[in-house]
Amino acid sequence: MLKIQQVLLIMMAVFLLSCTEMPTSMGDLAQNEALQGGAVGGLLCGGAAKLAGLNREQIVVATAGCAGIGAIVGQQMRDRRKKYASEEEFFDGEIKEAQQFNSDQITYKNKLIAEVKKLKIENKRLVALQKKAKVSAEVLAKHRTVIIDKQKAVKIETRKMQEELKFQEALYAKIKATDNSSRLAKFQKEVKKLKEAIVVVENQQSQLAELDDNLSI
Repeated sequence: MLKIQQVLLIMMAVFLLSCTEMPTSMGDLAQNEALQGGAVGGLLCGGAAKLAGLNREQIVVATAGCAGIGAIVGQQMRDRRKKYASEEEFFDGEIKEAQQFNSDQITYKNKLIAEVKKLKIENKRLVALQKKAKVSAEVLAKHRTVIIDKQKAVKIETRKMQEELKFQEALYAKIKATDNSSRLAKFQKEVKKLKEAIVVVENQQSQLAELDDNLSI
């Protein structure tokens, strides 16, 4: 399973770099993106899977997975392009959108860190009382519900961030194909910011899971 995941990640990057053909109109460009998303992504992943030495069943899984990811990103690209009249406007507009999204996620990340810190303090206090049999099961259950609810919320937010990252990486590949160094460098920083935010949020999610495990109700 790990090898399949590695193939998917590698070939997703190759696929994104391959979708750089420039059709004659924005409508053609949008349609081309959606078609390339599934077909090219699937073909590339299938070839990579063979090179990686996967068996037939694993190749099918890898190919289908990458084709699906590519199709989703391609559709996102198509939908967002509808707002713009040209490729240049599309790039600049989506860079601004990414900056706002990333700014919001950094705010969310910092707020989450503070919330998890408070929960850790309360968790430590309750565990200490629990060992001395000085806290009721009702109080522990209430605290655990707070932790579980927070885990669910973070999971939803993390998924949203990961989906946006896929789009930003695809957009980065498109911008790179134009050889616009100033725009590329600017957007590269945004992609990096989002990646770093995701790592932190996932770490906080892990800490929440540990807090839940520490409670025995």
